[in-house]
This record gives sequence, C-alpha cells and structure tokens, in this order.
Amino acid sequence: MAVSLTLAGLAWHMQRRPRETLDPPLPVPWTFLQILGIVVALAAAAHLISLATGHPFKGRFGF
Repeated sequence: MAVSLTLAGLAWHMQRRPRETLDPPLPVPWTFLQILGIVVALAAAAHLISLATGHPFKGRFGF
C-alpha cells in the first residue's frame, strides 16, 4: 500500500512541476501511473479491512 501511494505521490509531483519551453515531454504517462497507484491503494485498503474484520472481500456480484 505504501509503494502504491508513493507512486501516486511521485506521479502527482512530476505532473505539476514547471517545465522549460524547449524541454521535450517524456513518454511517461504520469496521469495513468497516478490513477494506477490510487486504485492499487484502494484495493490494498479493502484487503486490509477484510483481514481486520474477518469477512472475505467480495465483489459487487458476490464472487
């Protein structure tokens, strides 16, 4: 969970840093990495909650 939050924080920082006008954009999809980090952190939090409560994590359809 910490790694995914770190990834989301790094992507947020890299998106908002100032760029030089002649600096070419890097082919790193920072927005996608930020969303991926948040989604993985939410899944990890759901897993930790299911471990703490003793109820298995079930999806929307009960699988």
